[in-house]
Amino acid sequence: MLVDKAVAKQHLRLTVADGHPLDVELDQKLAAAEAAIVDYVSRNEPGKTAVLGWTDPTLTPAHAQSAVLLLLAELWAFHGDDPTSGTAPGRDASAAFSRAVLGLLQRFTDPVLA
Repeated sequence: MLVDKAVAKQHLRLTVADGHPLDVELDQKLAAAEAAIVDYVSRNEPGKTAVLGWTDPTLTPAHAQSAVLLLLAELWAFHGDDPTSGTAPGRDASAAFSRAVLGLLQRFTDPVLA
């Protein structure tokens, strides 16, 4: 786990007690957000090396934790089951993540020369 569950609840302003039925959804979305961030950063060798050290919240860089929390908030708010919601704000439909998440993860990727 890259982000402590209590921190995730605080970020979402979720005030339910541990064991509440919403915890199952939170666990699933937190795991999905963390996996997506790790997969994205691991696309190259420096990223793969970086994520090896991300074994718990105390060893995960703040930028990576912030990216997880931003993606978690997006997953929490935009379930995809509301036909009027469209895409999340700040996200290009063709982009992997919102600009805010990409900005945080940029620190862990190799620059691309065009």
